[in-house]
Amino acid sequence: MSVRRRASAPRDQDATPFGAVLLRMCDGTGALGAALVDTQGETVDYAGAVDPYEIKVAAAEWSLVLRALATSAIAGWPETRQVVVRARRRSYAVVSLPEGYAIVLQLGLRCFTPSERALAEAVREICSEAGLDLPPEKRDHWSRVEVRPAPADPRRPEAVWVGGAWCRIEVLGRYQLHRETGYRARLSNGAEVNLVREKLGRWYAEDLPQH
Repeated sequence: MSVRRRASAPRDQDATPFGAVLLRMCDGTGALGAALVDTQGETVDYAGAVDPYEIKVAAAEWSLVLRALATSAIAGWPETRQVVVRARRRSYAVVSLPEGYAIVLQLGLRCFTPSERALAEAVREICSEAGLDLPPEKRDHWSRVEVRPAPADPRRPEAVWVGGAWCRIEVLGRYQLHRETGYRARLSNGAEVNLVREKLGRWYAEDLPQH
């Protein structure tokens, strides 16, 4: 299934496999732009509607902040793995990756809580593609999925896209988690999963079997 398409700024460098991951993360978090930077603060790839120069400069600056925290003498700061800053005109999230890499997101105005599931999924995919060790704090098992809602209730799942086809589900229970709606569901093969609809309308599944 295709993901939602967002307007993207004209590119100034060739795309890599990381670009698709970053674009999907932007859609899942509502971020205006995102970049993957290396140990020197250089942009490996980027995605989103933000001007490439703007997101590259922001990514370089915020990667410096992470390095400053990592070398700080203040107790607890060197262990910082994620920073979210809400400002009047722009907000940012910075996620530390192994070997000095980092993901930098430019968020929408007044955004302070980007989807942790979307961030964790992007970290898993980037680490897998780059051959990096997965950070322990991102080892959850939520993944973005396409859900077909029930005709009478767009917030209630009727089927989920698995293995290239729609799989009908049986809803076993429903629960509320903050501003999210969650469901315990049984697939046609008997497997049971948790499905959560986040506030941006994106669906995530926990431990969804692929076959």
